[in-house]
Amino acid sequence: MLAAMEARGPDGVEAQFDGAQGPWGACLGFRQLKVQPDEPRRTVIANEDETLLLICDGQVFNYDELAGWLKAKGHTLRSADPCEVMVHLYEEEGPDGWRRVDGQFGLALWDRRKQQLVLGRDFLGVRAVYYHASSEGVLFASEIKSLLQHPKAPSGVDEIAVSHYLTFMVVPGPRTLFAGISKLPAGTAAIIGRDGAVQLKKFWDLLDNPIPEVEDERFYVDRVRELHKQAVARREISGPVAALVSGGNDSSANAVLMARDGCAPLHTFTVGLAELEGHAKYNDMEYARQVAQLIKSEHHEAYLTTDDFLATLPHTVDAMDDLISEPSAVFLYHALRMVKDQGLRVVVTGEANDEISCGHGEMMRIREGYYRRWQPLMRLPAFVRRAAAAAAPLISPKHEEILGRAASGEEFFWNFEIAWMESQKPQILSHDAWERCRKESAGDVAKRYANQVRASEHGKRDYMNHMIYLMMQDYYFQNCMLGKLDLLASGLGLEPRCPYTAPDYAHFVFNIPAQFKAKDGTVKYFFKKAIEGVLPDSIIYRPKQGFRTPVVELFQGALGDWAKPVLLEQGLTRTGFLRRDHLDQLLTRHRQGGVDYSYRLWTAMMLNLWHERWIRPGRSESAAPAGSVRTLTARMAECAARA
Repeated sequence: MLAAMEARGPDGVEAQFDGAQGPWGACLGFRQLKVQPDEPRRTVIANEDETLLLICDGQVFNYDELAGWLKAKGHTLRSADPCEVMVHLYEEEGPDGWRRVDGQFGLALWDRRKQQLVLGRDFLGVRAVYYHASSEGVLFASEIKSLLQHPKAPSGVDEIAVSHYLTFMVVPGPRTLFAGISKLPAGTAAIIGRDGAVQLKKFWDLLDNPIPEVEDERFYVDRVRELHKQAVARREISGPVAALVSGGNDSSANAVLMARDGCAPLHTFTVGLAELEGHAKYNDMEYARQVAQLIKSEHHEAYLTTDDFLATLPHTVDAMDDLISEPSAVFLYHALRMVKDQGLRVVVTGEANDEISCGHGEMMRIREGYYRRWQPLMRLPAFVRRAAAAAAPLISPKHEEILGRAASGEEFFWNFEIAWMESQKPQILSHDAWERCRKESAGDVAKRYANQVRASEHGKRDYMNHMIYLMMQDYYFQNCMLGKLDLLASGLGLEPRCPYTAPDYAHFVFNIPAQFKAKDGTVKYFFKKAIEGVLPDSIIYRPKQGFRTPVVELFQGALGDWAKPVLLEQGLTRTGFLRRDHLDQLLTRHRQGGVDYSYRLWTAMMLNLWHERWIRPGRSESAAPAGSVRTLTARMAECAARA
C-alpha cells in the first residue's frame, strides 16, 4: 500500500504495527516528502504515555503558537515534526482540538486505550483521506490506488456514484466511484470502532460561529488584507519556492506578497495552448508575464500543442483514481511538471478565492434568478407549479428542468457546473441502469447541504451565502478544485499550498455580506479593494477572463477524432451502462457546430478512460506503479540509508 504512493513521499517510509493492547491491532504507515533538504526524518508520532499513535500527510503552519499553548497545558513535545501538536490537541479536546490548527492534513490516530481509529481531514479539503470499513477491519490511505493493493479492498463500481458524477462532473462525497470506498468530508473526523461502524464528527464548518454583519466596508477590506498576508506568510519556506500564476488576481497577489517577504529564488509558472493562444478568451499568458516582471521572479511558461494535450490525458487518469472531469487538469499537470523539472518541492496556488468570494459573474446572475424568478414561482400553489411543469415540454422546453424542480420542491441551485440534469439521465444511461440509480438523485445531494444552510444563521442572510456554501462542499470545490490539485501534485512529488484555504481567512470571507462581495457591477469587490497597492489597478480591475480550456474547438477537431473510440467503444459504454447512440449523437452534433456539448463529451470520455484504467477486468497492469513489487522492508531500508 505504501509502495503505491511512492511519488507522494519519495524521501522516507515508515510503518509501525501495534497489536499488544487487545484483540485489535493497527498497522500505521506513511511516506515522507521533504520540502527542504535538511528536514528531519518523520516517524510515527506518540503522546507522552504512548497511548495514542498518529501519522499525518500534511503540514501545520501555526506550530509555534500551538506549541506554546500546549506546553502551558503541561505537554512535552518530543519531536521536530510540527504535526506532533495534532496528537496533543486531541488529548486536550478530542477532534475539536484540531480547530486550533492552521494547516492542511489527512491523518490517522490509533487510540490504544479505546481500541479505536480516528481519521481526520483538514478544513476545506486540501488533503484527502479514503477508507473502507467493515466488521473485518479498516483500510485507509491518502489515495485510492493505495487501498486497491490490499486483498480485502473492494474494486467494483458504485453505480449511484457514476450517476452523480454525470451531473456534477465529480463524485459527491462520501461516495467514490469505487463501491465500498468512502472519502472523508473536509473538517470531519471519522471515529471507527471494532465493529467497523463509522461515526462522523464535524469539527469545523463554514457555518460555525457566524460573524454579525456590519455596514462598514473598510472593516472587511482591512481584515481581509491582514488575513491574506498572514496566510501567505505561513505557507512560505526558506529557499526556492514555486507559484502558479495565471495573471488573475488570486494567484498574482500571492506571488507579489511572497516576493515582498523575500522568498528567493521565487519561480513562477504558467501554461497555455499553442494553437489557440491568440484567442483573447484563452490568452492570459501576457498578464502572467506582467506579474513576473513586476516581482522579478524566475518565470517559466510553456505552450502545449494539441498533440501534447492529447498525450497528457492518460497521465491525468493515472493520477486521478478519484476521477475529476475538469479539462484544466491537463494544463495544471504540465505546470506542475515544470515545477518538478526545476527541482522544486513546494508550489503555492490560488485555489478557493473565486468560489468563496463570489469571483464569477455567473454567480450574480444565478442569485438574481433566485430572487426575481424562483421565489415568485415558489409562492404559487403546488398544483399550479405541477401544471406548468407538465406543459413545459410543449410550451417552454428550455425551462423544463427548472419548472420540474419547482413542481417537486427541489433546490433552485445545485452547482456552478452541471453536465447532465436529472431529467436528462435516461438519455445517457441505459434503461436498467437508470432504474437502479433513481433511488438517490443528484437533487438529494444538493438538498442535503441546502438544509444545513437553512438550519443555520446563514439561512436568514443573502442567498449568496447559500450558493457559496454549496459550492464549497465535496461535489465542487473540495473534490473538483482541490481534489485534482492534490492528486496531480502528489503524483509528481510536490506539496501544494493554498493560502485562501486558511481556516480563519475562509471563514471570515464567507461571512462578508453579499453587498461587499459584489458591488457596482464588480465581483469580488472587497478583495480587489484589499489588494490595491499589492497589484497595479490595471491588473486588478481588468475584465475578468478566467482560465478557459478550449474543449469546444478541440472536440470539433483532433480531440473529437481521438475521443470517438473512447466514447463509443470503451469503458461503461462497452458494458452497456452508458448509451452508445446518445454519445454518438452528441459527438456528431457538436462537430457539426451550432451546439456545445463539450463538457458532456469530456465527462463521459474521462469516465470511460477511468474505467479502462482502474476497473476493466483482465487487464495485465497493476494499479500500483512500476517497481512497487519490491518488499516494503527493502524499500524502508533503502529510504533509511538515503536519510
